[in-house]
Amino acid sequence: MSINTDGDSKVYSVEEFVEKFGFDKCAFDLLKFIESDNSKIKDLLISKYLGTALSAEEEEELLEYFINNSVFSSATVANPATSVVTEFLYATPKIPLPIDQYFFESAGGKAIHSRITRVEENIHLLTDEFLKKGNVLIGNLGGGPGRDLIDVFSKYYKNNDNVAAINIDRDRNANLRGKRMAEAAGVQHKIEFAEASFMKYKPKQKFDIIILVGVLCSLPPDACVFVLRQARSLLAKGGCVMASNVSPKMLKDDPFTYFIMEKITNWHLIFKEEELLKDIFKKSGLIWQKSFSDDYGFHFMGIGSQKLLSF
Repeated sequence: MSINTDGDSKVYSVEEFVEKFGFDKCAFDLLKFIESDNSKIKDLLISKYLGTALSAEEEEELLEYFINNSVFSSATVANPATSVVTEFLYATPKIPLPIDQYFFESAGGKAIHSRITRVEENIHLLTDEFLKKGNVLIGNLGGGPGRDLIDVFSKYYKNNDNVAAINIDRDRNANLRGKRMAEAAGVQHKIEFAEASFMKYKPKQKFDIIILVGVLCSLPPDACVFVLRQARSLLAKGGCVMASNVSPKMLKDDPFTYFIMEKITNWHLIFKEEELLKDIFKKSGLIWQKSFSDDYGFHFMGIGSQKLLSF
């Protein structure tokens, strides 16, 4: 991530800093809270955004502050790839910590919530289309606890014996949580939870629909092609893959949130335009069918198949 400060070494107040970079009220409120709690941390945060080199001691002090004062930050630092991070954003606590409140209210945080809503809508639409041909088996690759499948199944297919799914994730705790969530929603009989790497997984039956949400976001294009080729190998004849990737629009529209994610909590994303995602699908042997996005345009979700589909 690059920040153009024009060599600016000025000491900014919160008001001046927010005005200079055009940040929203959400960023202003966060910085004012940090200023009231620890003015040195506020100054370090602004200095780091401006590209000023901090000492190792200052870097550690800044990181420690975020870890100690934010559930989201501490979970991300522990493992940016963990489903705990996104799961945290799906349900707002009654009284979130102020830094966590920022993530909930930021455009980037809201886009994550919007993404799962749009994914669930499209899982439903795809499943209904495939049901016209017979039974449907869905594979959720790297799906964490499988919240999207659980939501869709509990709303639409709880009593439909023609739809089933396998949620594949190598995180044991995510699978255990998924099993509890599925049982609570009354769909434990519909979803199998497999503790495995989907890159090595060999299903007894191939999938009609494969879902990869958030899996490609941190990967370079060639690695994305490799992953989608593996997903394609798990497809039944006529099946399709739904895969998401973060868009450059997030970096443009919500740079302060991504600054915290990347520079403070070490969560690196590789932004890809929709055209690049289309090319990744093509190189993996999938025919691009259509795409959709969250309400903010921060995440593209592409749908591809081995042959042109009619939906």
